[in-house]
Amino acid sequence: MMTILLKRIEALEERVKALETKRSPSTKFTPPSLSDIIAYTDDVDLSKRFYCFYESNGWKVGKNSMKSWRAAADQWKARSINESKNTQDEQRIGRISTSELQSFTKR
Repeated sequence: MMTILLKRIEALEERVKALETKRSPSTKFTPPSLSDIIAYTDDVDLSKRFYCFYESNGWKVGKNSMKSWRAAADQWKARSINESKNTQDEQRIGRISTSELQSFTKR
């Protein structure tokens, strides 16, 4: 009876060791280089601003450490596109003559 229990314990210990070796170690965030960001975004100016901003605050998003710089870069790129559209709209509005604007507001 005792030998059966010992064999069972040894088998369980081997399974535990096998499972522990299969576990992947937690991946720690490593900051990208400027060239990595440029290659990812294809926009040198945006990449430099992104890199300088996060390098200056220790690659933190608020108080939390960054988990994915690619996701953050995507957000920066989307915001940049949205801001450029707003700027273009403002420039178009600036081209309207005052008489056109007055006729539009009277409607």
